[in-house]
Amino acid sequence: MDSCGSQTLVRPKGSRGSHLDQAGHGGLRQWMVRKLVWFIFLGLLSGCAPTIKFGSPPKVKDLGTLKPGISSKADAVTVLGEPRGYGTARFPSLPTSREIWLYEYTEAEGKRVNLQILLVFFDKELYDGHLWFSSAQLLEVTD
Repeated sequence: MDSCGSQTLVRPKGSRGSHLDQAGHGGLRQWMVRKLVWFIFLGLLSGCAPTIKFGSPPKVKDLGTLKPGISSKADAVTVLGEPRGYGTARFPSLPTSREIWLYEYTEAEGKRVNLQILLVFFDKELYDGHLWFSSAQLLEVTD
Protein backbone atom coordinates (compact mmCIF):
# COMPACT_ATOMS: atom_id res chain seq x y z
CA MET A 1 0.00 0.00 0.00
CA ASP A 2 1.47 3.35 -1.06
CA SER A 3 1.49 6.22 1.37
CA CYS A 4 0.65 9.77 0.33
CA GLY A 5 2.94 11.35 2.86
CA SER A 6 4.50 11.18 6.24
CA GLN A 7 3.67 13.25 9.25
CA THR A 8 5.40 13.47 12.61
CA LEU A 9 3.52 14.93 15.55
CA VAL A 10 5.48 16.64 18.30
CA ARG A 11 4.11 17.75 21.65
CA PRO A 12 4.73 21.46 22.41
CA LYS A 13 7.45 22.36 24.92
CA GLY A 14 6.25 22.75 28.47
CA SER A 15 3.50 20.13 28.14
CA ARG A 16 5.71 17.17 29.08
CA GLY A 17 4.12 14.91 31.66
CA SER A 18 1.03 17.01 32.35
CA HIS A 19 -1.23 14.11 31.35
CA LEU A 20 0.49 11.78 33.83
CA ASP A 21 -0.03 13.85 36.95
CA GLN A 22 -2.90 11.61 38.03
CA ALA A 23 -2.04 8.73 40.33
CA GLY A 24 -2.63 5.21 39.06
CA HIS A 25 -2.94 3.61 35.65
CA GLY A 26 -6.36 4.98 34.60
CA GLY A 27 -5.15 8.43 33.54
CA LEU A 28 -2.24 7.00 31.57
CA ARG A 29 -4.39 4.40 29.82
CA GLN A 30 -7.08 6.96 28.92
CA TRP A 31 -4.46 9.34 27.57
CA MET A 32 -2.91 6.63 25.39
CA VAL A 33 -6.30 5.50 24.04
CA ARG A 34 -7.22 9.12 23.21
CA LYS A 35 -3.94 9.59 21.30
CA LEU A 36 -4.44 6.34 19.38
CA VAL A 37 -8.01 7.27 18.42
CA TRP A 38 -6.80 10.73 17.36
CA PHE A 39 -4.14 9.22 15.06
CA ILE A 40 -6.66 6.87 13.48
CA PHE A 41 -9.12 9.74 13.00
CA LEU A 42 -6.43 11.82 11.27
CA GLY A 43 -5.67 8.96 8.90
CA LEU A 44 -9.31 8.45 7.98
CA LEU A 45 -9.93 12.18 7.60
CA SER A 46 -7.07 12.64 5.16
CA GLY A 47 -8.48 10.13 2.66
CA CYS A 48 -5.13 8.42 2.21
CA ALA A 49 -2.80 6.40 4.38
CA PRO A 50 -0.26 8.84 5.83
CA THR A 51 2.37 7.53 8.21
CA ILE A 52 1.97 9.24 11.55
CA LYS A 53 4.77 8.90 14.09
CA PHE A 54 4.57 10.00 17.72
CA GLY A 55 7.50 9.75 20.12
CA SER A 56 10.66 7.75 19.56
CA PRO A 57 11.27 4.01 20.01
CA PRO A 58 12.29 3.17 23.60
CA LYS A 59 15.94 2.13 23.91
CA VAL A 60 15.32 -1.25 25.55
CA LYS A 61 18.48 -2.91 24.24
CA ASP A 62 20.51 -2.02 27.37
CA LEU A 63 17.62 -2.13 29.85
CA GLY A 64 19.20 -5.15 31.56
CA THR A 65 22.11 -3.02 32.76
CA LEU A 66 19.80 -1.23 35.23
CA LYS A 67 19.78 -2.99 38.62
CA PRO A 68 16.81 -2.62 41.03
CA GLY A 69 17.77 -0.83 44.24
CA ILE A 70 21.22 0.07 42.87
CA SER A 71 20.86 2.06 39.63
CA SER A 72 20.00 5.76 39.97
CA LYS A 73 17.80 8.04 37.88
CA ALA A 74 20.98 9.39 36.25
CA ASP A 75 21.88 5.82 35.24
CA ALA A 76 18.40 5.42 33.71
CA VAL A 77 18.78 8.63 31.68
CA THR A 78 22.18 7.45 30.45
CA VAL A 79 20.77 4.08 29.32
CA LEU A 80 17.29 5.11 28.12
CA GLY A 81 17.47 8.83 27.39
CA GLU A 82 15.01 11.45 28.62
CA PRO A 83 11.45 10.16 29.21
CA ARG A 84 8.44 11.61 27.38
CA GLY A 85 6.42 11.86 30.59
CA TYR A 86 6.41 11.41 34.34
CA GLY A 87 3.88 10.26 36.92
CA THR A 88 3.27 8.33 40.13
CA ALA A 89 1.43 5.17 41.05
CA ARG A 90 0.43 3.55 44.31
CA PHE A 91 0.33 -0.23 44.43
CA PRO A 92 -1.73 -1.92 47.18
CA SER A 93 1.09 -4.31 48.11
CA LEU A 94 3.72 -1.55 48.57
CA PRO A 95 3.85 0.91 51.48
CA THR A 96 4.85 3.95 49.36
CA SER A 97 4.03 5.23 45.89
CA ARG A 98 6.43 4.80 42.98
CA GLU A 99 7.55 7.42 40.50
CA ILE A 100 7.01 6.36 36.88
CA TRP A 101 8.82 7.50 33.75
CA LEU A 102 7.08 6.97 30.40
CA TYR A 103 8.78 6.14 27.11
CA GLU A 104 6.44 5.63 24.15
CA TYR A 105 6.37 5.31 20.40
CA THR A 106 3.37 5.04 18.09
CA GLU A 107 3.47 4.63 14.33
CA ALA A 108 0.20 4.49 12.41
CA GLU A 109 -0.34 4.00 8.70
CA GLY A 110 -3.97 3.75 7.72
CA LYS A 111 -5.44 0.96 9.83
CA ARG A 112 -2.08 -0.47 10.92
CA VAL A 113 -0.68 0.66 14.28
CA ASN A 114 2.66 -0.16 15.92
CA LEU A 115 2.73 0.70 19.63
CA GLN A 116 5.68 0.51 22.05
CA ILE A 117 5.47 1.56 25.71
CA LEU A 118 8.10 1.39 28.44
CA LEU A 119 7.23 2.31 32.04
CA VAL A 120 10.22 2.64 34.39
CA PHE A 121 9.54 2.61 38.15
CA PHE A 122 11.60 4.35 40.85
CA ASP A 123 11.52 3.99 44.63
CA LYS A 124 12.77 7.39 45.77
CA GLU A 125 15.87 7.95 43.61
CA LEU A 126 16.62 4.30 42.75
CA TYR A 127 15.45 2.13 39.83
CA ASP A 128 12.78 -0.32 41.01
CA GLY A 129 11.80 -2.17 37.81
CA HIS A 130 10.01 -1.68 34.52
CA LEU A 131 7.06 -2.74 32.37
CA TRP A 132 7.63 -3.12 28.62
CA PHE A 133 4.93 -3.49 25.98
CA SER A 134 5.42 -3.77 22.25
CA SER A 135 2.83 -4.83 19.75
CA ALA A 136 4.77 -7.78 18.33
CA GLN A 137 2.44 -7.81 15.37
CA LEU A 138 1.04 -4.61 14.06
CA LEU A 139 -2.41 -3.98 15.50
CA GLU A 140 -5.06 -3.60 12.85
CA VAL A 141 -8.22 -1.61 13.41
CA THR A 142 -11.30 -3.32 11.98
CA ASP A 143 -14.37 -1.52 10.72
